[in-house]
Amino acid sequence: MSIRALTAAAVVLTGALAGCGGEDPTSDDLGGAWTAALDVTTAWSEIAPRATGTADVSSVGSTSVRLAVTGLAAAAEYTAHVHDGGCDEDPPGGGHWLADPGGEDAAGNIIELSFTTSESGVGSATVSSDLVPDDRAKSVVVHAPEALAASEGADSDRVLCGDLEAD
Repeated sequence: MSIRALTAAAVVLTGALAGCGGEDPTSDDLGGAWTAALDVTTAWSEIAPRATGTADVSSVGSTSVRLAVTGLAAAAEYTAHVHDGGCDEDPPGGGHWLADPGGEDAAGNIIELSFTTSESGVGSATVSSDLVPDDRAKSVVVHAPEALAASEGADSDRVLCGDLEAD
């Protein structure tokens, strides 16, 4: 059996144990590496048609998320999160991925990045977290600031979404 297959089996087994009250979902046994190609959501396709980006997630004991985006509004403050749903869901990405699914949707239980775009609409961010994503982590979503979404008449603040694909 390959190392990749053994790692995948260990992640599945650990996830199953966590669901049965076994391992802690923030255990160091979880993790891996994923990439997400971020595409503009339907709600923003006419507002920011050239918006795109990438997210790289690496996790072994702790997590690093690197995000790079283009085609967004100039000099605006955005946030991005790891989400628990796919980009084809409504809303895209579902809810925030929570390290403790029974806990609050708040700092310390989510993986969040914040960044301000340049005058040309380019942005990037890197965050390190003690939280380790498990198999419930499905996507990365970039959220526009509320004021920008309102001024653009968007019915959602979800500008970009990318499904996490294992490296």
